[in-house]
Amino acid sequence: MKFEFKSPLVRGALAGAVALLLSSTMYAAILNVGVVSVDTGDRVIVVLKTGDEVIGEIVEETDEKISVKSAFGVTSIQMDRVESVIRGEEVDRREYSQREKRATRRGSASGWFSLGKWARERGMEQPAREAFEKALEINPEHEPSKIGLGWGKVDDQWKTPAEAADLVAKGWRRDGVRLTPPVGGSVPAPVPVPEPSARPPVPDDGSSSGRSRTPDSVIRRLAPEEVERREQLLEKRRKNRERFEENKRKEYEGVPWSQRSIIKSNNWIIECNSTPEVARTYQWIMESLYYTLGKIFKSKDVRSQKPLVKIYRTHDEFMLKTGMGSGVGGFYNPGSQNVTAFHGTFGLTGTTYTVLAHEGTHAFQGKKMPRMANYPNWFIEGLAVYFGDGSKLDYKRKKLVSGLIPRDRLFHIQEKMREGTHTVLSKLGGLPKNRFGGTHYADSWAVMHYLINGPESRKGQRFLAEYWVAGEKRRVGQRQFNDLARKYFTSVDQMETDWKEYVLSLHPEPAGEVEGDAFTSLDFMFAIERPSDQWKFAPQEIEDRDLVLMKIPETRNEIRVRILSKAEADQRSEDWIDSVLLPALRKKYADVETLKGDLGGLDAFVFQYSDRPPAKPKKSEDDEEGAEPGDSKPGDSSPGATKSVVDVVGGSVVESLQEGPGKDEPKDGEPQEPPKPALRKHRSYILVGVSNAYELRGSFEMDQFNSWLPDLEWVAFSFEKIQKNRW
Repeated sequence: MKFEFKSPLVRGALAGAVALLLSSTMYAAILNVGVVSVDTGDRVIVVLKTGDEVIGEIVEETDEKISVKSAFGVTSIQMDRVESVIRGEEVDRREYSQREKRATRRGSASGWFSLGKWARERGMEQPAREAFEKALEINPEHEPSKIGLGWGKVDDQWKTPAEAADLVAKGWRRDGVRLTPPVGGSVPAPVPVPEPSARPPVPDDGSSSGRSRTPDSVIRRLAPEEVERREQLLEKRRKNRERFEENKRKEYEGVPWSQRSIIKSNNWIIECNSTPEVARTYQWIMESLYYTLGKIFKSKDVRSQKPLVKIYRTHDEFMLKTGMGSGVGGFYNPGSQNVTAFHGTFGLTGTTYTVLAHEGTHAFQGKKMPRMANYPNWFIEGLAVYFGDGSKLDYKRKKLVSGLIPRDRLFHIQEKMREGTHTVLSKLGGLPKNRFGGTHYADSWAVMHYLINGPESRKGQRFLAEYWVAGEKRRVGQRQFNDLARKYFTSVDQMETDWKEYVLSLHPEPAGEVEGDAFTSLDFMFAIERPSDQWKFAPQEIEDRDLVLMKIPETRNEIRVRILSKAEADQRSEDWIDSVLLPALRKKYADVETLKGDLGGLDAFVFQYSDRPPAKPKKSEDDEEGAEPGDSKPGDSSPGATKSVVDVVGGSVVESLQEGPGKDEPKDGEPQEPPKPALRKHRSYILVGVSNAYELRGSFEMDQFNSWLPDLEWVAFSFEKIQKNRW
């Protein structure tokens, strides 16, 4: 069973999870063919004698080895298996061909846009235009691609590339998609059409000038000695990051597979060619998993051999050795009983542990079940998701804590239940394997959690145990599910009612803990400080993407940290910002600006934007012809309705609702409505990983924005990305 990255946030934390640092390159041991001088940073294609190809950025090249930078850092590779090394323009041509194939497989507008932007950055203008045009064939309204081809907007009306170029020649200016006329009647020099949604400027870290990265607003509120102390803290964090990255480099460097660690424990054989310390950690993780599963399912072993768990030192090596694609984090082979995965921490939150917990559960099933095919997927995959998504490691006591509530699975199933689109229990229990898709993982997790942890957990666990035993002799399905539902919960319909009530009452596990002014999340690996005791943490108002929220009581001023999902793991941060996040912001907000800044000393994308004023109401359909640009259109939110807030999940834009601006004052005699809240202004700091991103967002009343901005800058300065192995 392959562990692939499917669901929204669990593309960040599990079955989707392990929404990972996935790179399009493959690991290889490489041999130098001749002595060639290569500048650091040059991209090359290394062709192996096996026919595999590796595309990477050279860090070092000698007669003995080549060091290539990939998504996992720098990998030093022995040079005895290379057929040739391709350099120069041919690299771009060959890489374009590979990227074009991936864009074709994905079939998404954002994928073709990323290809076009990549080509334009390398001077490949014609292929770039062709890629943008492909994107528009898929989505005619894909804004970044239209910008890439030279389109622009005036008063929300699109201008063709020729019309836009003519306006620019007359002195109009571009701001992203918008074209604005000259100010004051003077015509400035023509402004050339920029590259599509050019990357926001990278903040200057002050290293070249000796300038402090501490914001002026933070400096002003601190005593000189405190400023110095905090500067020393930033420097300490920088050194800690360097040490952490060096240790990770050693873990990824590891040793050749022939020199791997082989550990035979009570229930597993662990083979790992990362460091010996990493191998031993995976040993106790797998033993903890086996012990926890054994407490619930006490069947005797039907297979005597210990499952073999193979963990490669990098994802590149995993792909090369197994032939798996970049979207696979690990897999279980029912024939051999082996589990295969790779070492790594993926993006901001995903870990190898989540893969091992999921696939290790399948290995446990394979050792205990006479025939896994006797059981439907809700049971097989439900258990794997329960332990994969809903468990974590207790490092101090070296044990596994299960029964947790994974955010992504919970929000997914709750949303489906409210909409009536979930799979009811009278059908889920017998759903054929060929109809079991990614959406059913949340349903299956919810059933498992209800039976193991719900208000009737004793009955529920007996339900599962009897279902397991029944499948040892024959195929089980909906009939057996219904029989057990009648035995323990009156009927399958009553069980459905109780199950839904229970699931809808659940709340996600807190993302972290508050201690004084500090909020620390070891699960999501960050910490922040509140600016003052005026700000109150508000855990009860947490929304699905929120990790922490603080507010000024009885106001709409708030600061929150959220986690966003990035669907395409090998998409560059800049391309994800340009093709997904920025268009979403520009669609829903006004005056989107790109600023310089950082988040806790780490380079971040920073944006500032405002709520859009409400559209003018239309009195009747007869007024349609005279409507002003920006008036409500059929299907738009009507004046006074709730306003949509952009959220980025899994590479698509999802709209959630919050209170929006009020409509114009009613005329005399018209029914009075309560005034709507005033517009707000926002600033977001975005720290992008490979599979997801942190967002620190401050939202303040428009007329109070400048007053509260220093508090947001304080929180941004206090942000600490915790450096720790998450396995």
